[in-house]
Amino acid sequence: MNRSSLNIGTWIYCESPGEESKYPQVGGSSSSIQFQAVYWRCVVVYFACSVRNNPTANHLLFTNVHQIPDLGTFKTGQFLAQLGVKVISLPFTYQTPVGYFGAWRNQFYIFDVLKYLTQNCNSNDCYIILDSDCLWVNSADRIVADIQKYGLLTYDMSYPVGKLINGLTQLDMKKIYEELDGKTLDEAPTYFGGEWFGATGQEIKKVSAEFEPIWEFCLSRFANNQPKFNEEAHALSYIYHKLGYATRTANPYIRRIWTSPQLYGARPEDMNLHVWHTPTEKRYGLKRLFKQVINLNSPFWNLPLGQPFIQYLARYLGIPKPTLLKVILDRFDDKISGLRKRLSFTRRSGQ
Repeated sequence: MNRSSLNIGTWIYCESPGEESKYPQVGGSSSSIQFQAVYWRCVVVYFACSVRNNPTANHLLFTNVHQIPDLGTFKTGQFLAQLGVKVISLPFTYQTPVGYFGAWRNQFYIFDVLKYLTQNCNSNDCYIILDSDCLWVNSADRIVADIQKYGLLTYDMSYPVGKLINGLTQLDMKKIYEELDGKTLDEAPTYFGGEWFGATGQEIKKVSAEFEPIWEFCLSRFANNQPKFNEEAHALSYIYHKLGYATRTANPYIRRIWTSPQLYGARPEDMNLHVWHTPTEKRYGLKRLFKQVINLNSPFWNLPLGQPFIQYLARYLGIPKPTLLKVILDRFDDKISGLRKRLSFTRRSGQ
């Protein structure tokens, strides 16, 4: 397969007033311009990093908005068009009911993306859909080879079976799987990270076909106050289990890297990965990197690929360890954010 059949994408669902949910890493109202701007900056950085490393891939943005918002004076839609990103507008048909789960209400949007791809993909092409707070730090060449080999790659989070993961442990998941399968499992199932989806078009069709009955099952369980899949990774984990995909096939390429002072897990070997998922950097390193991306004369666009480019990105994200400058800037951003929240509260309270 040649590189022209590689498709790299991400998605952003912008919530409207009345359908907000909690997103702890960002905070604030998820329907606000300020909240959504955090994710739009991530989208810009995501595609810029991929275009640098995967210049011949097709790039796809899935979103419910019909007009991509500007970020201040920055013309977001125009910039993405210049990068060659194709914007695909999709409605959200798998939105969970109010009260379904306490956070991340937009996560099942990935299944609308997969449904679209089922109808519009080529069976032999490769599709890699990641969360927007991921960064491409290397090319996808080796990943494509493994997608061709396995059909679909899975990212095993290797959590302890008793760890609570968005409302369920893997032991809880085991009980739900047994009810769906009608048979007993010998061990707790694997939980696969939902930030990663990589498969051929042929396998996307199989995965998407499995989701519709699971969706109805989950809605029924919610109505009866029974345990159900609370987020997309729960559902994808079950589908991967049912279809029998090999485990850990994406692990050589991606890792969820926590870089906050409260939870720090970056390590030197992360410099050899192809994708970094940096959830806690949305308001910190990714925001600062965005300013570099939109400056076409910055080192972002001029550094050689490989280790020079990777080390440049790493300084912004605190990988494999934070620089003193990053620590100072993070604390400054925290203070500014706290001040804005206090001012906003004061205005709302009429003081």
